[in-house]
Amino acid sequence: MKNKLEHRCSNALRNEAARQSVVARRVRHSRLLSLAIGAAVVAFCAALAPRVEATPQFARSTGRSCVSCHIAPPKLNQWGEAFRARGYRLPNDEQLKPTVPLAVWLTGRHEERSPGDLEKSYVHRVELISGGPLWDLPLSYFVEWRVVSLDLRTDGTLRDRGGRFEDALINWEINDSNTFTFGQFRSLNQYDVSLRLSVSEPVIFSGSLAGPLSPNSRIQALRAFAPSGRSPGATYTFRSIGGPLPSDGLFHFVNVPFVGELSLPLSEEARREASFELEGPAKGVFLETFYRRGLNSIGAHAFFGENERRLFTGVGRFNYDDFYATAAAGIDDAAGRRSRGRFSIEAEYLPSYFDRIRPGIGFRIEQITHAQRDPAYIPYFVLTGPNTKYFTLLLQIEGRFQADTRGLFIDLSAIF
Repeated sequence: MKNKLEHRCSNALRNEAARQSVVARRVRHSRLLSLAIGAAVVAFCAALAPRVEATPQFARSTGRSCVSCHIAPPKLNQWGEAFRARGYRLPNDEQLKPTVPLAVWLTGRHEERSPGDLEKSYVHRVELISGGPLWDLPLSYFVEWRVVSLDLRTDGTLRDRGGRFEDALINWEINDSNTFTFGQFRSLNQYDVSLRLSVSEPVIFSGSLAGPLSPNSRIQALRAFAPSGRSPGATYTFRSIGGPLPSDGLFHFVNVPFVGELSLPLSEEARREASFELEGPAKGVFLETFYRRGLNSIGAHAFFGENERRLFTGVGRFNYDDFYATAAAGIDDAAGRRSRGRFSIEAEYLPSYFDRIRPGIGFRIEQITHAQRDPAYIPYFVLTGPNTKYFTLLLQIEGRFQADTRGLFIDLSAIF
């Protein structure tokens, strides 16, 4: 009897080991397949653009430094905003030398939080970026794929969302006044928070409105809407009044975001946290209008969605010499809860005396009322260099002070 039990246990252990081995092989194969497909998508988009003129590869193809387009990378200057508005094209059809249409962004992060005494250093992201015009067609594209995407949870563990697309879009520039955008991207246009210098996004734009309930927690999270959140969708842009540059004038946007996320998850956890999803109907409609001249703009946006979700926000952005400021205030509402006020005030000083080294300091105050949170006070420091056509380094140090909560975030990035 004892020998039979030992034999059965031995067989069970071997079968379980064999099963785990098969599962591990499938996971490895799935991860390699996702990685290959993601790289192929980026490479395919790059191959479609024989005359790519975007981000770091643009600097290489012109011999110009990063600060030709950026005040301090990634924050754009007036020339950079105009370059992007042209669909990553130079004025007067000026030609660029061919170059590898690809950029890489690597970020290491050190993070400390209290309460909880959390402290951790880790690789926050590895990102492949490609963008530019498509031949001589009135089309341009931008793809941003995160091979590594890690964030710290409140329990001290890391959340893996490797393989998700930050952006994957195509612009159809019909003429100087009309543009259609399709793919996955942020709804908000007046303030592109992906070009911010602080580590965190302003909560007035990133704070979400919960969507209809779902038994699937992943779908439930994707049904939420935030102006700076990324979603699959479509946008129509109308420029009713022009200006000296393509980025100047009076702009109007109609955006329809859908529930979902475009991704090619690269790990077992990422298949849960960043699975490919697409669900109808649309979350609602996002409307935005603003007038911009140079780096100064004033505008407003609104969202109307199911579950009686409503959002209204006014935004002003101001620039004088090396000083920059953004002020925004609004209100949101949803079924079953009180209306909430939102506000954010941010100021930055970014001296531009030297091209090789660009330092800067900033400070932001923000709050969403009736959300059981006190105002947050966020000082930050940035330093970029050497800002060459080959690569640059970006150091971001941010503190967060909110009642009894303290936070420190240090990001060191290499962009090439």
